[in-house]
Amino acid sequence: MTESVVAQGGLDELRAAVVGEVLADGDPGYPEAGRVMTAVGRPRVVVRCAGANDVVTALKYAETHDLPIAVRSGGHHSAGFGTNDGGVVIDVRPMDEVRVLPDDVVRIGTGATWGRVAERLGKVGLAISSGDTASVGVGGLMAGGGIGWMVRKHGLAIDNVVSAEVVTADGSVRRVDAATEPELFWGLRGAAGSLGVVTSYDITAVRQPTVHFGTLLYPWMHAAQVLQGWAEYMTTAPEELTSSLQLAPTMMADGQVPVAIAVCVTGDVATRDAVLEPLRQLGSLLTDNVTEVPYADVFTAMEMPADWRPRIRNGFFNELPADQLLAARRRIPGMAMEIRALGGAYGAMPAEATAFAHRDALFMVNSVLMGTPEQQGPQQPKDFDGLWKTLKPNGAYLNFLSNPTDADLDSCFPEQHRTRLAALKQSVDPGHVFRGPLSVPPRPEWTGGRRHLMRWAMRSRR
Repeated sequence: MTESVVAQGGLDELRAAVVGEVLADGDPGYPEAGRVMTAVGRPRVVVRCAGANDVVTALKYAETHDLPIAVRSGGHHSAGFGTNDGGVVIDVRPMDEVRVLPDDVVRIGTGATWGRVAERLGKVGLAISSGDTASVGVGGLMAGGGIGWMVRKHGLAIDNVVSAEVVTADGSVRRVDAATEPELFWGLRGAAGSLGVVTSYDITAVRQPTVHFGTLLYPWMHAAQVLQGWAEYMTTAPEELTSSLQLAPTMMADGQVPVAIAVCVTGDVATRDAVLEPLRQLGSLLTDNVTEVPYADVFTAMEMPADWRPRIRNGFFNELPADQLLAARRRIPGMAMEIRALGGAYGAMPAEATAFAHRDALFMVNSVLMGTPEQQGPQQPKDFDGLWKTLKPNGAYLNFLSNPTDADLDSCFPEQHRTRLAALKQSVDPGHVFRGPLSVPPRPEWTGGRRHLMRWAMRSRR
């Protein structure tokens, strides 16, 4: 069936043209197909794409019927970007290939999950620094950068991409790399959601079958001491060590949950002991379960009650506002915090090399207000948002924002990157087909929609 027939037709024509599966209201599986981790949508249609051509067909259908688009990989983004109401959901999960190419390059479909990728690669002694949760989709994590358990040794997940296949708004299927469409290749590494639907990435893996991984626990009353000592050490720690410090909500166990330092060390046993010794001296160590494990074992499962609506915000810092964080933790009992140490290979990448900009940051603070809206009550969300207004971070990570605003878009993409992305967007998606709160528009006054595009196109010719 030709694209023109699909464009002129309806749901039956769409079903006939798609190799994968098309789900609409009333079909078995439709309710689940519209649900993601933090949102329940009612799209007009969900297209489970078996390949790039199905993505093209879904885009043509959306264009013909003037419908908004959502792209779903793992469905983990806390803002619910993987679904919508009344639009088209392009579900890439059937595209889950994991294939090892020559020179330790791995071709990965964006519908795969990182747990599956790690398990597959572990069988041949390979690994990719890529997040920490097994069920997170490849496409979603890569859209924002990919801060994994070897980020200080091997950089972001996007830093190891050598090429990508992407379907752009005009229905073109493009294979891009540093030599072929280098500007689009630049933009896909940190702003892919603004530019198209990536169907696969070629990523250089590393020979890292095992790592030393585990947690050091310290008494809850030593939180300030441990946080200060951890932060001081991680600014100069060897890049073989990637670490995060985790503070549980004070509503748990009367605020007496131990302070947790999670660590991942690449290298041999001697390296492990040398780099971990300063962390073991931060206070009265309660537990040390660091041991050598297959890299695939560092990925955790994520389960959350269906009625929870976590409120998530984050920021990049060069110096930790430790006193403010600890005071806010006491004031907001439902808030959990994770502080990730950066630097090393993450910071060695020049800021202008990718659309992801924040290479000078030494820490990322991620905070989560847990529970249902009723459990959070009226005051905790206000205090939570108020905290972030006072912290004034140097930027934000696109993947950890549950209620994004225009200001968050500026935080994710500082002016120089924003200007460059707007120009790139103008060339590959002038109609702002791929639009959302964290999508860079082609023009500052953009309001969206095909009809607006026609007005814009006519005005631009004057």
